[in-house]
Amino acid sequence: MTGAKARFQVDTRLARLLGEGYRSSELALRELVDNAWDADAPNVWVTLPEALSGDPVVVRDDGVGMTSAALRNEYLKIAGDRRLRAGAVTPGRKRRVKGRKGIGKFAGLLLAGEMRIDTVSGGVRSSVLIDKRILLETDRDLETVDLPLEETVAAPGEKGTTVTLSALEDRLNFPVADKLREILVREYARQDDFSVSVNGKKLTIEDVPGTTSRAAENLPAAGAVDLRFTVAGGKGKHGRPGIVVRVDGKSVGEPSMFGLEEDEDIPGKLARRVFGEIEVNGNDDFVAADWGGLNESSKAYAEIAEFVRRQVKAALKAAFANDMSLQRARIAKRLQERIAALPEFRRKYAEEAIRRILVRFYEESADRIEAIADVALDAIEYDAYWDILQRISAASKAEVSDFADSLAEFGILELSAIGRQASVRLRFLDMLEELVLRKETLEADVHRAIETNLWVLGRGYATMSSNRTLRDILRRFGRDEPEALRAAKRPDLLLGQASDGTKTLIEFKRPAHAIDRNDVAQAEAYRDDLGRQLPLGGIRILMLGRGPLATLDVTRLAPDVQIQSYLGLISSARDELEWILKGIGD
Repeated sequence: MTGAKARFQVDTRLARLLGEGYRSSELALRELVDNAWDADAPNVWVTLPEALSGDPVVVRDDGVGMTSAALRNEYLKIAGDRRLRAGAVTPGRKRRVKGRKGIGKFAGLLLAGEMRIDTVSGGVRSSVLIDKRILLETDRDLETVDLPLEETVAAPGEKGTTVTLSALEDRLNFPVADKLREILVREYARQDDFSVSVNGKKLTIEDVPGTTSRAAENLPAAGAVDLRFTVAGGKGKHGRPGIVVRVDGKSVGEPSMFGLEEDEDIPGKLARRVFGEIEVNGNDDFVAADWGGLNESSKAYAEIAEFVRRQVKAALKAAFANDMSLQRARIAKRLQERIAALPEFRRKYAEEAIRRILVRFYEESADRIEAIADVALDAIEYDAYWDILQRISAASKAEVSDFADSLAEFGILELSAIGRQASVRLRFLDMLEELVLRKETLEADVHRAIETNLWVLGRGYATMSSNRTLRDILRRFGRDEPEALRAAKRPDLLLGQASDGTKTLIEFKRPAHAIDRNDVAQAEAYRDDLGRQLPLGGIRILMLGRGPLATLDVTRLAPDVQIQSYLGLISSARDELEWILKGIGD
């Protein structure tokens, strides 16, 4: 049959799917608050009942509301993009519209069996009830299900929209007010024309999770000021950081760090965790005529900026000192041993280099900090580094400007030297990869290439104390060589000791050789021989080749036996060096 037509059919289960597209009850409720924002509401009130009370969740706003026609044709239209219909900004307050997919309005169906919408426009209240149970039990398409729609006369002055969520789902965690405030504060804490209240408590910057501080002072030119700010915990995003200036309750300009972002003592990532406000009352002389910014030449502004810097920096240094001490403790032992191995006159500069790295790469993992610290300590050996240090020493006795220029040059060179060292290592990895890929490459070839570049194996091996051959290591320990019968067959071995005393026996196989069970047994036999001749303590085994044979079950190997491929090691080392170069570039 030709000429027949088909239509999309919308299963009623879509109602449940739309509501269950959220990871938590609080995130679903945020969608309803976003709807109030899009409705140009100046206020929205969220009421969460006591758990198990049976009372509903209510989200009420005083926005423009909807007519019954808009409720039918627009609100209940699934996946209709409002921006295509009415533009990307709201008509009244010119807000950027948040609703995009046309499904956020159904978020309440995650929490509740019933969702009632009451909305007022032009003195008429339009109400519709969505019963999730009826939707799920019907066999008809969603577009054919009748929803009860009522129209009544609104009370004088009544406006806005109220969403009431009843018959709350007992299979879900009940929404928590503090968690909801934490989510909403990221978007709405600093909006002058949009007030959000949860259970009667207005949303403020203090709802940002972290350490909150408050300080008040009467400044000579600015008058009484009241500063409240939070140093946010963790790495979550909480909106635009900085301190907002409010004059007589109205915010002026954008959030500012008042120069703290340029303070070398404060890591940039830490400064970007500051969220706060400073209230100034009764003095708007330093405010621009359009209230779009502040007169930075005024005495009042200078006082406010100095006050904010002083208070916030003290709080940040306290937080930073604690974080820094923990970070330094995690990496201290191995780095201190490296620094101790340097000539005495270079040690203080190495300490300063490590301090700078901890500041610059604040909040990075200990592994990444160690990676760049290792490269930095290698870079300190460059002659150009010491030329600059000598110039700094000479400049400190001359003009201040010369001294400052030399210090700036030192910082640039420090990063340049680290970058140069990382680039050199990347070129080495390229050449090592070429060597490994050659079929004719033998154990001795990769042994010679890696034994003086143990950083390729990872940071745990970079400072491993190791003589060039197993024979030299054994002589250093004052022990006899392994059994003569096995010595003649011995492949390329390297034995080293890490800073924590852990000993590792490295066996180099040909890059084309896949390691099997016999290879592992042989390495364990070598370890047994060495164990009788070395001081007490276990010896780990690292076997290098093409990787394990496909039939070898590596999960059944002893915990202190590890098999790695040369190409895998090269790839990991390359990723780390490229991260260092990216961090320096940023």
